[in-house]
Amino acid sequence: MFNRLSYNPAYAGSNGAICATAFYRTQWIGLSLTDPNGNSTGASSGETMNISFDMPVRFLHGGIGATVISDKIGFWSNTYAKLDYAFRFQLPTGNLAIGLEAQLFNASLDASKLIGADQFGVTDEIGETNDPLIVQENTDDMLFDLGLGVYYQVPGKLYLGFAASKLLQSASDKLHWDNRRFYYILAGYEWALPNYPSLRILPSALLKTDFASGNAYQLDATLLAEYEHRFWGGLSYRVQDAFMLLAGVSFKDFKVGLSYDIPTSRISTQASGSFEIFARFCFKIENPPDPPTIYRNTINM
Repeated sequence: MFNRLSYNPAYAGSNGAICATAFYRTQWIGLSLTDPNGNSTGASSGETMNISFDMPVRFLHGGIGATVISDKIGFWSNTYAKLDYAFRFQLPTGNLAIGLEAQLFNASLDASKLIGADQFGVTDEIGETNDPLIVQENTDDMLFDLGLGVYYQVPGKLYLGFAASKLLQSASDKLHWDNRRFYYILAGYEWALPNYPSLRILPSALLKTDFASGNAYQLDATLLAEYEHRFWGGLSYRVQDAFMLLAGVSFKDFKVGLSYDIPTSRISTQASGSFEIFARFCFKIENPPDPPTIYRNTINM
């Protein structure tokens, strides 16, 4: 709910302010990745950093944005750079935006640390594998792709969004890997309690799916409570994966928040959970009114 630009390019500039946002996530704390002999491989169990920026641009009739993501898991390292443009127009009850995104992906695999099938059961130090599919060197490649999104909002009340990422489904022959087109559906609502207007209830949901296999999907449902637009806390559930505890605070134009995942899947027997922190700073630039183009003599005759 605080990271909508990463999922939908049409979100760019929707806050009506210049915003910079940063996330850091460490995943599956305590998970030990070892080789067949029980030795530590030094691989990352999951680490993600996300930095984004967006702002409205009046003469473009919308907004622009940029996102850089660094994602590591195991021996994979992925870096994403994305540029967004959103065209926004007013409707009687809210505003609707259509966004286009240019996506650049750099994927890297440290294949020298992969374990071949012929190395399992070896009692001494693992040597080189004879597996012809494992190249004993670092391998990386660069891919270009596109994204598209639609985002509707009634400021201070609700938002709905639909986006598609990796439209071209670009492929890498070097890594024997290809992008799969994914779709994202966002929704959120803001409800102020009638008898306690300083308290707001903020339900939201995010669905990620490829629509093709029917099996690759992830659904997050969140319920937050916010007091005086300053303090918030709540609970989120990711289907078949984890419960999340969330809390945060606002200091005027600055927000900071924390979340902790409590896994419910089988990985809970090997890892204690995941931790995430985010920070956002937004500020508005007030444009002075245009000077008059006609001057009149105010002297009384």
